[in-house]
Amino acid sequence: MSKLPGLEEVDTPAVVVDGPKLVDNVQRMAARARDAGVGLWPHSKTHKSLAVAAVQREHGIAGLTAATPREAEIFADGGVEDILIAYPPVGHRLPRIVELSKRIRLRVVLDNPDTAAALDDACRQAGTQVGYLWEVDSGAGRIGNEPGAAAASVIAPVAERTRHAVFAGVMSFAGHAYAARSPEEIGDVAEAEGRAVLDTASALADAGVEAHALSVGTTPTTHQLEREGAVTEVRPGNYVFYDATQVALGVVPIERCALSVLGTVVARPSPTRLILDAGMKALSGEVLSPKTRGFGMILGHPELFIARLYEEHAIVHSEEPLGIQVGERLRVVPNHACTCANLHDRMLVVENGLVADVWSIDARGWRTP
Repeated sequence: MSKLPGLEEVDTPAVVVDGPKLVDNVQRMAARARDAGVGLWPHSKTHKSLAVAAVQREHGIAGLTAATPREAEIFADGGVEDILIAYPPVGHRLPRIVELSKRIRLRVVLDNPDTAAALDDACRQAGTQVGYLWEVDSGAGRIGNEPGAAAASVIAPVAERTRHAVFAGVMSFAGHAYAARSPEEIGDVAEAEGRAVLDTASALADAGVEAHALSVGTTPTTHQLEREGAVTEVRPGNYVFYDATQVALGVVPIERCALSVLGTVVARPSPTRLILDAGMKALSGEVLSPKTRGFGMILGHPELFIARLYEEHAIVHSEEPLGIQVGERLRVVPNHACTCANLHDRMLVVENGLVADVWSIDARGWRTP
């Protein structure tokens, strides 16, 4: 086995993951779900890594959530037997999903009778079965029907008609929690998310249709599970790493953030401005919350502000003259760890400041089988 590099030796930019912090984050979320009596279906789109999924499985999950067939296929190849693809099985996705269902227990998400009918027919022809969760919109404005009786009136006849695609329950996604300005507002979003699936399930019950799974959960709302109501499963993803957005929202302190991007100072154009070699192709360029300051947080340097990102440059400002020199290395906690991880093909796992392992980001990108 070749010698692992030191952080001072690796090419930058590079993703660095604090191994003990990641394990601690995984353990805490598993305990949170266990104490609440809900199934934990963490979203693998955050890490796209078999090694991280192995840590999650070791500490107790009901299954994995994926966003794409590629993610689901890779995790199935890695031994995961229960997967939810939280995306409609439309277009090129449908045949891959049907094929995958022959070797694992698979569910998908949809919100349209025609999509359910196409899935049912494809499963019938292939001699297989796929469960589906019907998505209702709790305020994110992404996909999903109006919750409650309105959704139930659409779902019930479809659930009674499909046989090879089997109605498995109701889900919602509260992505608008990232626009919250306080923990109390996050709690309000969590409550509305839970109410959306519970009201829909109740209306379905009145129509004689049982929704076995009531699926909710972003990382911020899962931190307020007591506001979600009697749901049955949660799908947080970001919690394995956390990021600058979670810090800005007050979900966790920066000390809980496990992922950072190591960058090198390549220029100091003025006493109060420096340039890092970690631009939007290393950090991603998102600002998810109105409470976020800039494009990431530099560990150990709260005085620094990442004002702009170009493709390969991060423009960093300080109100006071900087003592940081060209060639020094800094670690940036990105605003969005999920899209950041997808930009890289590996993560350096550190323990006590030393590189202890290198983990592949196996499911990044869009490659076909």
